[in-house]
Order: sequence, then structure tokens, then C-alpha cells
Amino acid sequence: MTSSPRAGRTLLFVSLLAATLTVTSCAASDAPAPASSASIPPNDGVDGGGAAEVASPALALVVADADGELTLLDLETEERSTLAEGDADADAVLGVGRFAHVIHVEGDRTVVDVIDSGRWTVPHGDHSHSFLGEPGLLGTVEGSGEADIRVGDSATAIRFGSDVTLIDHEKLADLDDAPHLTLPVDPAGPVIPFSGHLLAATDETIEILDAEGTATGITVPCTNATDVDLTRVGAVFACDAGAVLVTREVGGALVAESIPYPAGAVAAPVLAGRADRPDLAGVAGDRGAWLLDSRAREWMLFATDTPLLRAAAIGDDDSRTVVIAADGTVRVLAADGSELVRTSALLAASVADPALRDLVHLVIDADHAYVSDPATGAVHEIDHGDGTVTRTFDGLDPQYLQLVG
Repeated sequence: MTSSPRAGRTLLFVSLLAATLTVTSCAASDAPAPASSASIPPNDGVDGGGAAEVASPALALVVADADGELTLLDLETEERSTLAEGDADADAVLGVGRFAHVIHVEGDRTVVDVIDSGRWTVPHGDHSHSFLGEPGLLGTVEGSGEADIRVGDSATAIRFGSDVTLIDHEKLADLDDAPHLTLPVDPAGPVIPFSGHLLAATDETIEILDAEGTATGITVPCTNATDVDLTRVGAVFACDAGAVLVTREVGGALVAESIPYPAGAVAAPVLAGRADRPDLAGVAGDRGAWLLDSRAREWMLFATDTPLLRAAAIGDDDSRTVVIAADGTVRVLAADGSELVRTSALLAASVADPALRDLVHLVIDADHAYVSDPATGAVHEIDHGDGTVTRTFDGLDPQYLQLVG
């Protein structure tokens, strides 16, 4: 096992929650079909861009260490390979779905390395298509100031202030020619491509822009949008007063609506779940977990006897939620909030150390939860049906964890 993160150097490792790619193949999907656009084309879900189509998702974990080295761990073969070399100048790792991003900050100049895992699945009507291609560095995007990166349904938006670079997922070889837009609004939160549009969070609203960044006049109140996630139903922003859901109607028009919290609720700053599922979950302060059913437009509060650190919705027919509690246990909650299973205190050392607590990550697929344990240099695979620890991957320095495939 590797040691805990080296002293004197702290990197920011953030898992973006705007998930766009599902991890279950040929699962039923009623996701809104993206509208056509010259800048953000619709995702027809059948073009692998030269990658091989495979019968089921080629699932793998991307694990970043304290130097930003990315290890690709194949979950079928357990083979490990280097996805990106470590770099002493790396300041952060961000990622979701197929892509990972390593960020380098030099004064006011920021450089983003865009890395393709070569593994992804795309919903297509009532089934999905999975692909396996060559991983590697696609190129870099530069800007001034802090970088905000959001992976949408057919493109990735890398934003520096009001300036946005759009990376078309079907034109990854042309990264140097990716279009640059200056938005007519002042984003204070996420900006994500969705259904041939751009959705931009300002201080107090979610603004719907067209593919060229022009305002459409569609806006909905949202104070302090901290997160955005793509579900089977649409795009969901986490706001102080609840969620804002943006969906696509028949014909291509977008509609935005608020899903307010119950009175007196504590907001969840981050919502998480399996991609292409309607449910999202988040931590409700020290009260437990929120479950949001974006199809029913309904919040449910699950009270727990111990404060929680992480929560993610499985999004299955039983509406289960996986959580990491402050005592280091991993638990699965039922649709009524009752506890179905609980592990031993696997992560006790990591959650007890303030320097490591923020580095504990939770990602899930249809069968398992994966949790990083930086105190022991391990990642645990947990069957979220019965709480069994099915595998432990040792010899890692898991500062960041991402599921691809």
C-alpha cells in the first residue's frame, strides 16, 4: 500500500458531476434527444469515431495521485496502465464520463490538458452503444483565470470567465480548431452544453443560450448554482432553494422549471447519481441525504443517525441511494430512507483526518460502489446489493477517482 498524500503539497481533485455517459449497455432510455446545431451537433449515439463497438461497457477507474499521474484500472482484467504521466506543475484533476482534465495554473494563465480514456457508452433510444478506443492526450486549452469544465451531451465547455471553448465530441481530432464564444451573461456557476444549447448559471438565474451563445430569453431563478448533472430526464442544477430542471420538448424547444426544497431545508451543494438515470442524491447538511427524482419532480429527505460525507443515487427501480457516513461506513438506503446494508468502518482513518476527508470519493455503476481510501492507498469495490467488499485495489495513492466506460 502507498502512504498518505505527501506533506507540503495539496492539490485540488474535484469530480465533476455533470455526467453524460451511462455505464450500462442497452438499457432503456427516454432521454431527450439533443436538437440540431451547427456548433453543438446532436448525439445520434452510433458513431464511435473509429473506436470499436463492444458488447458491454469497458468499465475502468481513473485514479489520480498527488502528482496528477492518472492510472487507468480495467475493472474486468484488473490491468493497470498510465493514462497521463505525473507532472509537478499539476494543480487539479477534473473529470466525468469519458474525459479527464489536468489543470496547470501559472499566475493568471491556466492550461487544461484534455485526456480521453477511450471508453464510453452512449444512450440511443431504447438501448445504448458502448465503445473502446485508444486513450491519450487530445490536446490543451488555455485561458486566463479559473477554469470551469462541464461535459455535456455532445460537447464539453471549458470556461474562463465569460469566455467558453466548446469541444465537439465528434471532432476530437480538431481540438485546436474548437470554437471560442464570449457569452452575453456573466456566469458565476456552471455552463454546460445541452440539447444544442448552452445552459449558463449566473448569480441568480439559469440562462438558456443558443449554440452560438446568444440569449434565447428563457431564464429561471436560481441562486448560487453549485453543480449541474445530466439525468435521463434533463439537466439539473443544484441551487440554494432547490433544483432547476431543463428539459427538451418534442420539436426541440427547451423548458426550464424549478423544483423547490421543502420549507426549512438544508441545500445539497452537490448532487450525484448514475448517468442516464432520473435520480440524484446529495448530502443534506448533518440531517442525512436528499434524493431527487427528476421524473417526479420530488425531493425526499432520508434522515440518518450519523452525518454523511457523500451520497449518490443508484437510480434503479428500488430508488436506492449509496452514502458514506462520517464514521467511515458505506451504507445503502432504501426508497423510504431505511438502511438496507452497512459495511464495516472501511474508511475510518480517511474520514477522521481533515487532510484526507475531502479526498474520499464515491462512484457507482449498476452493481457496485467504488470508494477511495487515501489513508491506506486503496480503492474498495462494494456490492451495493449486499454490502460485501468484493475487491480492494491496493498500491494506489487515490487523491481522485473517476469511473469511465
